[in-house]
Amino acid sequence: MMKLPLRIVVVVTMPVLALAVAAQSAGAAHRVGPGQYFTGVINGVDGNTAVPIPIRMDCLGPVTPGETGHPTAGQTLAVHQLVPPAIPNTLGRTGNDSTIDVFFGAPPPAAPQRARAGEATQAPSFVHYDRPEVLPTSLTLPCAGPGTVWFVPIPVVPPSRAAAVPVHFVARP
Repeated sequence: MMKLPLRIVVVVTMPVLALAVAAQSAGAAHRVGPGQYFTGVINGVDGNTAVPIPIRMDCLGPVTPGETGHPTAGQTLAVHQLVPPAIPNTLGRTGNDSTIDVFFGAPPPAAPQRARAGEATQAPSFVHYDRPEVLPTSLTLPCAGPGTVWFVPIPVVPPSRAAAVPVHFVARP
């Protein structure tokens, strides 16, 4: 068997390893796990922002205060891991958890009740980062105005911390 000099082995294998790492980080979504910082993503916009992210609503005509409706089809939700966190106090943290649920309005104070089988009104749960899911059009939300979408590690047990994403519900003209 012929022995190759170490220099040749390194020169040949380094580009292959670099391509493998780049491909993994560019397209592969990895699992949510304990001790990670994250933010919610709405319609492709990172939720670690003070500027509210618009959520389009299928509410027609002039909107009255308190009116509700359903989200317009084609919108998405996701979670994104941030490593290392720039400002950790503004981010969610998984604590000991490996699932992140989405809540519109106030997050649950304790482990939430799951929707019954067949109910289509629950927003998605995430076990992978960077895998967008459809924002269900069956949700009933405000037609217009400010709100908060909570991305909550489940179960709700310290040291986990929810990520609050500011949104603005926008009625269809």
